[in-house]
Amino acid sequence: MDSPQPRKVLFVINVLALQGGAEVQLTHLAREFARRGYGVTIACISESWGDLHLLTDLGIEIVELGYKTRATRWRAIPRLTRLARQAEIIHCTMWDPSLWGRIAAILARRPVVVADHATDRSVQVAANGAPRAGWIALHNRLLDPFTFATVACATSQPPVLRAEGVSPEKIVHIANGIPVDEILARATGVTREQIGVPARAPLAMQVGIFRLEKNQIGALEAFAGVREQVLEAHLVFVGDGRLREQVERRAAELGAGEWVHFLGARGDVPALLALADVMLLPSHGDAMPMTVLEAMALGVPVIATDVGDVRLVLGDAGVVVAPRDPDALRQACVELLSSPAAGERLAARGQMRSREFDAFAMTERYAALFEAALSGQRPHAALPARS
Repeated sequence: MDSPQPRKVLFVINVLALQGGAEVQLTHLAREFARRGYGVTIACISESWGDLHLLTDLGIEIVELGYKTRATRWRAIPRLTRLARQAEIIHCTMWDPSLWGRIAAILARRPVVVADHATDRSVQVAANGAPRAGWIALHNRLLDPFTFATVACATSQPPVLRAEGVSPEKIVHIANGIPVDEILARATGVTREQIGVPARAPLAMQVGIFRLEKNQIGALEAFAGVREQVLEAHLVFVGDGRLREQVERRAAELGAGEWVHFLGARGDVPALLALADVMLLPSHGDAMPMTVLEAMALGVPVIATDVGDVRLVLGDAGVVVAPRDPDALRQACVELLSSPAAGERLAARGQMRSREFDAFAMTERYAALFEAALSGQRPHAALPARS
């Protein structure tokens, strides 16, 4: 009997890069599918940047459409439709791809799955700061009848989606995952000296795009208070974004030049994160942050705000504080940076818990969902509850 032909999947995203939680999650998912023999194409409505050999080395095709402004993105529809016709199923990550990718899937007569990564629409704004919540709700309501399933990566998301008109029967939960062993293997090759941090200095690190909800400025201001009690402590920011200059200006106002470090977007995040004594996530809003999973896998204690599924993911393997509470964030940093033994206990628990969120399990559930879409099953029938 002939062996079945491998499935062909088209992933649609706005910008493909190795920073940003949704972007990193898509990278892990695409690589896992490629390893399983699927034909994988990633269509970037805007662009891709950075060293993407982790994808291309597995035979993943990356197509840049080059439409970088809202006014021109509708022009992506014809090319997306042609790409969709070459695939069997379409997967769209976040807004705007969930609009243009779904329209292309409809025109190509292909089943489409949307992955949503937001719990708070107020943080989803246009480049000029204009709110997008109303537009996102409208397109979800209009396009849900043509959508096979909408994936929520956090258990806190379904109420948001239901309020926007997404059918409860089409909302499925698939937790984010990371390739744990691969993350561990990549956690070498960088020293503290190379990033300007003394070898024995207590070190906190935040990884993420500089956006308002990621609250890097809150981390910086809280850490200025940490320095009053942990005199040699250093803070490192990894990532880039529109608000980076604002945070750098605030650092200059605080006279933080000797103890805060801005590394920009990097492709060696596991190696950098492994240098830290504490990983910070001071977000105002998040769903299921990839950096929390990465830190847990690397044995780096996490201090995070109580947003999305953070508390559920961390369990007893991290410290959770209230959002927008700089005093609580400062005190948690002081306590962990002053107590290596406490950090070691959290690190050990985190490494154990991280195995529950391996990319293999995430991909298994996505593969089952894709097969359901192609075989006429209902979304929930293909995805039994996780044990």
